[in-house]
Amino acid sequence: MITKFIAGIPELDVPGIEPLSLGQIALARGPQGAKLTAVVNDVKVRGPSNFIIQELKSDLDRNRFDFKLLLPRLDFAGQYKMDIQVLLLRLQGKGNITGSFKDYACNVTMRGHKEKRGDEEYLNFEPMKVKLRVGESSIYLTNLFDGDPVLGPATNRVINDNSQVFLQEISPVLEKSLADLFTEMANKITSRFTYKELFP
Repeated sequence: MITKFIAGIPELDVPGIEPLSLGQIALARGPQGAKLTAVVNDVKVRGPSNFIIQELKSDLDRNRFDFKLLLPRLDFAGQYKMDIQVLLLRLQGKGNITGSFKDYACNVTMRGHKEKRGDEEYLNFEPMKVKLRVGESSIYLTNLFDGDPVLGPATNRVINDNSQVFLQEISPVLEKSLADLFTEMANKITSRFTYKELFP
């Protein structure tokens, strides 16, 4: 079924996984005299449908499933606004942000319970728990400080040298978005098949 996840499965009312929308991400770092604030909007992520299942453990007595995924590559794009205050110097910029994450490891826990509908039982999953372990990353911002030919490239280098700061902010948002999407997809599928049909 993995190959169908990009566009979704209309006959089961399962939504498509691409692109994954993250909404808004806010970042604020540093003391008052050297402060960085940034807001990234309309973030779209492509690549989550290419996940590879590396390990799967199931406990049907408790309806629990634990699995490890590898996300080989995630590409994202959005719009940013940035404000940097260093003593009396204030620098601002806004434009496009693009980037990629490589080799993200992902631990997923699914817990479900049986629900009775008529004479049949169905499996319904609780909100999933997703935990990401960071791999490689690269980030690029256009039009930094109105396209300044010196500050723009220099700031992009600094951002990539300190990309863990950005990843600390985006990871929880990405984890929740993946968890919400995977939970919705799983429940759409299990709602159409009885427990006996899924696990004969």
